[in-house]
Amino acid sequence: MKRKSRFSFLLLLGILLVGAGLIGLATAPDLIQYAFLPPSDIQTTAPANTESLSVGDESFGLDDADYSQSSGKAESDQTNTPLLEKYDKTVEDIGAFFPQMTLHSIKNNEILTIEDETRQDNVCLYALGPFWHDLYTTRIVEGRPLVRLDAEQKSDVIVLDEETAFLFFRGKDPIGQTVTMSDGTELEVVGVAKHSRRIGELGTYAAWVPLDQVTNSDMMVLSVPSNSDSMMTMLEKEGQANFGKGTIVSLKKEKFRALLPLLLIVVIVMIWLLKRWFGWLIGYAKIQMEKVRVESKRRYLMKLLPYAAGQLLPAALLIVLSVAACFGVAILALQPIGIFSEWVPETLGEYTAWIARFWNLANIAAAPVTIKTPEMIEVQFWSNLILWGTILILLRAAKNTLTGFLRKKED
Repeated sequence: MKRKSRFSFLLLLGILLVGAGLIGLATAPDLIQYAFLPPSDIQTTAPANTESLSVGDESFGLDDADYSQSSGKAESDQTNTPLLEKYDKTVEDIGAFFPQMTLHSIKNNEILTIEDETRQDNVCLYALGPFWHDLYTTRIVEGRPLVRLDAEQKSDVIVLDEETAFLFFRGKDPIGQTVTMSDGTELEVVGVAKHSRRIGELGTYAAWVPLDQVTNSDMMVLSVPSNSDSMMTMLEKEGQANFGKGTIVSLKKEKFRALLPLLLIVVIVMIWLLKRWFGWLIGYAKIQMEKVRVESKRRYLMKLLPYAAGQLLPAALLIVLSVAACFGVAILALQPIGIFSEWVPETLGEYTAWIARFWNLANIAAAPVTIKTPEMIEVQFWSNLILWGTILILLRAAKNTLTGFLRKKED
């Protein structure tokens, strides 16, 4: 009894791990990300404009596109900050293929302080470019989000997460208060965001500032929506040309990769069920045909036809549905080839093409330097949960199969 309970516990644990992994994957955004180190030619100082957009400004409420048209870009005395210039160059080159594109940098272990010397260590500081809030799900609960005008003017503004704002200001209204970064820059709090620490984030807390406000970030990320997976190569080439060598990844493809073990199990189970179903269906069809054959000896043709139709049409319909189910299983089994087109060589019949494609994939997997975004680390964590949960479920299935085999052998 104990042994049986132990294996049942493994099955339950496997189901829980798989369920947690699936829920976690659903929370990760579907984006294509090009991660790279900060370009070395970025200036340590950038033109700043001391006039920041306040919460009560008449312009508040415009989106990033409105700001790009109404901001100082058209004015002769306005100079874009270095990263924003590179971002605009990238949008100019491939923006027609990626309607929404954003650039942001990440700096871990930032220290924020306020006037009474209260400080927060271990802050994950994000420097945001245009459209960031359209692609990422951080929700503003008080004040306003950061917009393009903040990045253009390098405004001294910041958005804090709820926990940091509360620890800094307690019962006070955080909007309009001043926060100081580790380099001495004083920033005005213009918003508070709802944020829960995610797997992959090194900082306990989070804060957001305009792009180019941080010049010593640990990593930068160029992001586009995932509906353009076929154009990953274009994004990678443009990213390398404007920002330097980096790592490109499709979170949507990585999430599907995490589901491959489950997909394999589902396909195997469905094939097994279809096999048993066809065995029953063939038997059922034979019975119906035998009934028709017997009745054919007792009835005339005109009276036999309605009877035969009533007996054979259900079997024919079940056969059609079964063939459709087989077609669906085939599509499901071949779906990874459509998503991971890089697995298949251009010439299927040439052995050398398969070898070349193998070494190409092996070299990519063995890249000495791979830059991982927090979102990528999060997807990989949930993927591992699904993998281990699947292994536990297979162990339980293997135990049942072995037990049944031994019982049959004893009998």
